[in-house]
Amino acid sequence: MKSSPDRIADALEATSRVEVIDALSPRRPALTLPEINRLAAHLRELPDERRPLKIALLRTYTTELLGPYWTFESLLQGFDLALYQAPYGALLQELQPGAGLPEFAPEITYLFLRWEDLHPRLTGPVTAMSTTERAAVRAGALDYLENILAVFREKLPGLLVLTLLPRMTPPELGIFDAMAEESEAAFRSELKRAIAIRLRDGMSSVYFNDLDEVAAILGRAHCFDPRLWHTARSPFTVAGGQAIVARLMSYPVLLKCPRVKCIVLDADNTLWGGIIGEDGMEGIQLGPDYPGSAYLAFQRRLLALRGRGLLLALCSKNNEADVLKVLRAHPHQVLREEHFAAMRINWEPKPGNLQAIAQELNIGMDALLFVDDSDFECRAVRRQCPGVMVVQAPEAPLDLPECLNGIPQLEVLRLTDEDRRRAALYADRRKDQQLKASAASLEDYLASLEMVMHVGLDDRRYAARIAQLTQKTNQFNLTTRRYTEADIARFMDDPDRLVAHFRLADIFGDHGLVGVALLRLDGETAEIDTYLMSCRVIGRGAESAFLAHLLAVLAQRGIRRVRGYYYPTTKNEMVRSFWAQQGFTALDEETFELELAGAMPEVRFIRIEVEKAGVR
Repeated sequence: MKSSPDRIADALEATSRVEVIDALSPRRPALTLPEINRLAAHLRELPDERRPLKIALLRTYTTELLGPYWTFESLLQGFDLALYQAPYGALLQELQPGAGLPEFAPEITYLFLRWEDLHPRLTGPVTAMSTTERAAVRAGALDYLENILAVFREKLPGLLVLTLLPRMTPPELGIFDAMAEESEAAFRSELKRAIAIRLRDGMSSVYFNDLDEVAAILGRAHCFDPRLWHTARSPFTVAGGQAIVARLMSYPVLLKCPRVKCIVLDADNTLWGGIIGEDGMEGIQLGPDYPGSAYLAFQRRLLALRGRGLLLALCSKNNEADVLKVLRAHPHQVLREEHFAAMRINWEPKPGNLQAIAQELNIGMDALLFVDDSDFECRAVRRQCPGVMVVQAPEAPLDLPECLNGIPQLEVLRLTDEDRRRAALYADRRKDQQLKASAASLEDYLASLEMVMHVGLDDRRYAARIAQLTQKTNQFNLTTRRYTEADIARFMDDPDRLVAHFRLADIFGDHGLVGVALLRLDGETAEIDTYLMSCRVIGRGAESAFLAHLLAVLAQRGIRRVRGYYYPTTKNEMVRSFWAQQGFTALDEETFELELAGAMPEVRFIRIEVEKAGVR
């Protein structure tokens, strides 16, 4: 790896934002404030398009010195940032008439709070509290936090992200703290967990980010500046402030940028050291001893990412039999054949193979992240597949396990049942494709699936999943409108709105919640604001069955006409003719209408069951 000065020099000579990121990866060098400002100025001069972003900071300690880091990280992720920093110590005051925050209308609001803001008793020694006092302080802190966040949730749009300033001192009981009944670390950990659960289960689009992780990675001495804290109530060093802002920048990336859905991996010198075709099973580096241990750690990291709902695919220039032998028989191989949703093991150019993988998985090219050790292959993919994120595997095996750390597009804000099952569902999908190929006709294939559709209306249990689908579904999405969990919850409470969803099950299992319709009701007219479906159930007729059921529900409610919309994007060409195929008449290029009169459309091959809200 190049020295830090050389990497910074390369970044300052880069001709695109992606090149700047590559120059600073995989382990970003320690940057001084002047270097951060120079890099930000350079990024601002590059021709890359930038998305607008509005962020607000509310704080009970000084955050002005974080400004340059917000600017740099925003530019690095492709944003044109507007940053609002509320007056020091002002929280609910910022929601009063005439205050700047409501007028600014942030997309994301970050709350930088201290522990003692939650309860006065947290200013004193935690270990001096009795068991009863601890319980009372814990309950009081939770109630205070919930009350204040509820006000912000009601008054402000967008996401709310809560942080607590990490402790800058060791535990009160020192080395005995971990064993003590009255442990300070245990009390704070339990309170953080309670906060996270309260927000996750009780408040939509409100998140808790544990900044203790940053302090753990950097260490207190490198994260905090006591001089700045005691003189200006500004706690962080340059390294600490930059690391915290980089961590918090994941939220706007996940909110506004394409998400990675599949990590596509090379094999030789990426999943293992060496070349399987030359070194053989016994010669490749993969096992408990270095350097094989580094490749083993990388595979375990990939398996953990798969647990977040990310798919894994293999794209290797190799003899297929050689690679499959490793996947099936190597004693230390962690990732086996069944862990990959798609594989292309051949001697064809990798850009074409990536296109084939995206097509097989029914996802866009910008949903792929490609990892390869070859500079040639990485350059070819960047040039021919500009939407694909490319990470060049580090030359040093020691750096490999960390090469995917810090990539916001790999983070998740929610982990639903569908996310946990996604990888297995794609494995079932391969079986489904084999069944389809062997069927005598499309009708025989559809009948053999024994599909059951479970339809629900305004069910708050699914608000998070419905919001997630609006944010990430691109291909089968008629209008591509993006909504937060708070938006969906508000729609469900509105008598003039209807939030419908469906889950689909077949002989291969339950595919989970895969379809959504958001409607506005106005007298005898219903407008379909959003109509989308996960790509993994395309081609089964589910989209038509769901619509037929919705039309019947609307007719029962006295609706006489239904309007649907199609707003073309670069990714939803496949649904351009959807409304016409369902019998709607075009009023113009974007608006379609159907008069509800006579018999409803027939549903074939799918049995529909209606769910009661809150009952499954």
